[in-house]
Amino acid sequence: MKATDILFPALLLCGCSRVSEGTRNALNKGGEFAGSAATEVVEGVTSGVEKTWSLRVELSDELKHKGLAIGRTQVESDSLGFDNKLIIYLSSEQAFTGELHAIAVDADGVEMGRATLSLDLAVGSADYHTVLFQSRTDLERKCRVEIR
Repeated sequence: MKATDILFPALLLCGCSRVSEGTRNALNKGGEFAGSAATEVVEGVTSGVEKTWSLRVELSDELKHKGLAIGRTQVESDSLGFDNKLIIYLSSEQAFTGELHAIAVDADGVEMGRATLSLDLAVGSADYHTVLFQSRTDLERKCRVEIR
């Protein structure tokens, strides 16, 4: 048996191992890229849907001057499945006691519901509050709520 008979297959196996390892690494990198791209697409779609379906909540200038500010808002369904609950994060720089009046207005500016929220806030307080509209008030996309 010649030395080349043993050396050539050994080199071939070693080379194949490197090629397969390089191929595996390339596939892993490609998979990471594809997974990353897919995740970004899903996050983008989710973000776009949230923006499209977001509800605009506006605080009157009078309430802003009294130290109230709005943080995060979200819409939830009541026990019957109607999207008529507005969850609103309110903060207060000054003490505030009184009622807030929330008026829901559709995309055409037509009023579609009202609700009242009684508050007794201390200086520097912040918390989530639930504003419950009538069951037929569907806080739909492109709707806005004015808080006075």
